[in-house]
Amino acid sequence: MEDAVEQLDSLARSVGACTRCEELVACRLRAVPGGGHPHCAVMVVSLSPDPSDEAEGRAAGATTADGLAEYMPALHAKHDVYVTTLVKCVPRSSSGRRAPRAGEEDNCFPYLSREISITTPHSILAVGEATTRSLLRRLFKDLPHDPGDSLELRVFDNPAFKIVPVATPDELAERDAKARKEYGERLRTLTQVIGL
Repeated sequence: MEDAVEQLDSLARSVGACTRCEELVACRLRAVPGGGHPHCAVMVVSLSPDPSDEAEGRAAGATTADGLAEYMPALHAKHDVYVTTLVKCVPRSSSGRRAPRAGEEDNCFPYLSREISITTPHSILAVGEATTRSLLRRLFKDLPHDPGDSLELRVFDNPAFKIVPVATPDELAERDAKARKEYGERLRTLTQVIGL
C-alpha cells in the first residue's frame, strides 16, 4: 500500500492534469494542489487558491493560512498542518477573479475528499462562509445548522473530525480593531479544542 506522501504526490499530479472545468483550464496558470503534513492534526480549507499561490507554485490555501496565522500563531508553530482549497484553480472571468461556480466545486470536491481521507485530520478549519456551507452540505447527511445561522467559530462534530468555520483574512481586515482583537482571542481559545 502506498504511504500518505506517495498518495498525496499522486493526487497532486491528478490535480495538475485535471481538465474537468474548461473555463478554468483556459485561464489558469496551473492547478494548485494542497500541501503540508501528510498526517495532519489540522487541515485549513479555503474556497480557491490565491493568485499568488498559483503564480509561486505554493500549496493551495497557503496565502490564506498565512493571513490567519496573525490571529492563530499556532498555525505556523505547528508542523502538522495541511492547507488546501475546495476548488483547485483560481476562478477568473474577463473582469478578474470571481467566485467558483457550483459545478466547479462539484468537480473539485473528489480531490478534497481524497486529501481528507489521506491526511486524516482531527479538525478542519473552513475559511469563509462559502467554504463552510459547501463543506457542511457535502460532509453531513443532515445539515447541522439552520439556514441563516451564523456559523463562524462554531464547532461541528463529524464522526471523523471537527469542522470549525473561521472568517477569511480579508473579512477580518474589514472589522474594527476591537472586533479583530476579540475574534483573535476567541480563535486562540479554540486552538485548544482543535489541537493546535
